[in-house]
Amino acid sequence: MRTQQSVWTCPKKEEESLRQPLRTQVKSLERHPLDQASMSSGCQSDLMNAALAAVNVPLHYAQKGKNLVLASMAGAKQGVYLAHYPEKDVVDRVHHTRFYYHSHRHPSQEHGHFHIFVNDQEPGGFMHLAALSLSPRGEPVRWFSTNAWVTGERMPSALEMIGKLDSFQIQTHGRLAPIARWLTAMVQLFSPQLIQMLKRRDIVMQRRSTSQTWTALCEDRRLDVLSQCSASLPKRIQQFQQRGF
Repeated sequence: MRTQQSVWTCPKKEEESLRQPLRTQVKSLERHPLDQASMSSGCQSDLMNAALAAVNVPLHYAQKGKNLVLASMAGAKQGVYLAHYPEKDVVDRVHHTRFYYHSHRHPSQEHGHFHIFVNDQEPGGFMHLAALSLSPRGEPVRWFSTNAWVTGERMPSALEMIGKLDSFQIQTHGRLAPIARWLTAMVQLFSPQLIQMLKRRDIVMQRRSTSQTWTALCEDRRLDVLSQCSASLPKRIQQFQQRGF
């Protein structure tokens, strides 16, 4: 039986408290663009566009009295634990990608998280690229990888998933189009961190595989989150400005 929970609201005072750091990030990017000799002009442009999208999308919602959590609920007035938002996921058949947002019933700094996928070559198959959690205020908190049973994916090697990062893109129409644009930007910005996270995921699985068969390991309910890394947007932008990566 599904249990409903109240959707997090964004009161006026909190709405303004979200706007200020987002505005600061935009101004910082405008003053100190991501330009360094070791990066091609095309790469610089792509990263600058991704950084601006990653900041401007939540700023746009904050100006309307919303945050990424509320926007990700796809119009629902109440949330249901473990339900997908939207119900049938966002599916990009052109770029062979998809995502959904949902929440779990456990106390933490996380309100919920996105699961981001790349479709497999087999009909109906999919591979989990990463999950991205949001705080109740709608701020990105952490990236994490999961065991195969969590999403029902075909778990590929880290090397196979890393090869999908450069071309990752997800597009849709309607109310969730900005969310799709934001997720695309976040994947671009955090690509180096995601590469390391996926490699650590494989190391965890390889160590465990010495005592379990691969099939049993992928279905082991004691193993859910395999690796994680920070998704702090201000820190990531600061890294680009200081060190250019």
